[in-house]
Amino acid sequence: MMDKGVLNPLSSLLSRHSFVLYSNSVRKLAEDIYVFVVKGNADKKVGILSKGKALGFRVPFFSEDIKVEATGFSFNLYPLSFENYLILRDEFGIAPVLCKNKASFGTGDRLGLATSAHLSAFKGYDLFPVLSQQSPRELEKTHRDFRDVLLKAVLGVLEAGYTGGFGADADHIKDERYLLEAADAGYTMYTLDVSEMLVKGDVSPDKADHLSQHSRDIIKDFSGKRISFKGGEYTVKEEELYRSAVIYEKAMNFVERVHGLLKERLRGFDLEVSIDEGDRDTTVEDHIFVAEYLHRRGIDFWSLAPKFPGEFEKAVDYRGDIDKFALELDKHCAVARMLGGYRLSLHSGSDKFSVYRIFNDATQHNFHIKTSGTSWLQALNVIHEKDRQLFKELYRIALDNLEESKKAYKISICRQDFDEGLDLDNPQVLQNPKVKQLLHISYGVLLDEKKQEIYDVLNRHEAQHYRYVADNIKKHLELLK
Repeated sequence: MMDKGVLNPLSSLLSRHSFVLYSNSVRKLAEDIYVFVVKGNADKKVGILSKGKALGFRVPFFSEDIKVEATGFSFNLYPLSFENYLILRDEFGIAPVLCKNKASFGTGDRLGLATSAHLSAFKGYDLFPVLSQQSPRELEKTHRDFRDVLLKAVLGVLEAGYTGGFGADADHIKDERYLLEAADAGYTMYTLDVSEMLVKGDVSPDKADHLSQHSRDIIKDFSGKRISFKGGEYTVKEEELYRSAVIYEKAMNFVERVHGLLKERLRGFDLEVSIDEGDRDTTVEDHIFVAEYLHRRGIDFWSLAPKFPGEFEKAVDYRGDIDKFALELDKHCAVARMLGGYRLSLHSGSDKFSVYRIFNDATQHNFHIKTSGTSWLQALNVIHEKDRQLFKELYRIALDNLEESKKAYKISICRQDFDEGLDLDNPQVLQNPKVKQLLHISYGVLLDEKKQEIYDVLNRHEAQHYRYVADNIKKHLELLK
């Protein structure tokens, strides 16, 4: 922490210029060079305090550096542009890193405001935070790009004074365009969504004539293999392995191609393969085929996201047979331990409280979990409390655009579920599962129509927003001890 003989006059000077210093943000970069974050009327900026050492930051807020009297220091404020971020990254190592922990947890932030709150929640938990986590679908709906998501996360890291490691996940990548954009921005984790590449329709084994020798070898090596798991023993079926190969071989070729592109551009990365978005629950044979295919092709993937039985709809708890979920999870954990070298991932993890302890225990605390919309809903909780009229307008817009919003998400609500007489003044209205789902998937249209009003409320009530977000994430993490 900086000496109060410098910190106090710095804070006073900033206040005179209508900026508030986040005191926890002040950190030493090098001898006589400090970085800090301030909040102004319009936005947040990064400050550099030094004794005359130029770092090359661009677009200073003040035309000349401002002296902090009787300290020998001067400061200026800058936007955290990508060019300025590169200085922090290359000179001082302030950037996302690869995950070295057994367990990791993603906290998507659709608004770019919640990273400091997320980091507050992680204190005291043995989990690696993945702070920059967005999918192309979310980027399109929020009119952001991978650079902006990363910059807002780094700004939150600086604001919180966090000095530990954190990850950046380019989530649900389906094409090379977004993959390369994320790689150019310096993301450390890549989640490949192969759902649209899976063979559908007739996938009977007699359609397997075109399979590669590589796939046939896997089928030969694992057919009849017995796998012991917590609930008993499972014998791998040759017919089902053929079916898995027919469904997944083309998708694995995509993973292999993408892996090669990343290897050309990056020294290291965490690769996750997502097979959870289709209609088919992932079988033991699917899991074996996918993992072994990639291993034999030299692809050292970091995580696999199977599709588990039951429904993992947005914004609500798990719906399904919890015993069946636990049984199938145990099988997948046994396969992962047998093949080795990767963790299992749970997607749509927001508010899936009933499965968290089961997932943690079965995986032996070796997992990745993703959340995103749950933090967005906390922002709406603040708006409901602080600007009821705006909340009512947001609800109306969401309801009017429900069918359009549903096109991007598998979700079971429909217009007829919403009573026109719903009491929007009720403090518990955002605990209504259908209302939560409606607002969860409507972020795109709500930001299109009311972005400035949403941000204004959250900026005015930042402390409360942070508290709601942190408390909600802690509720998730508490079940993963």
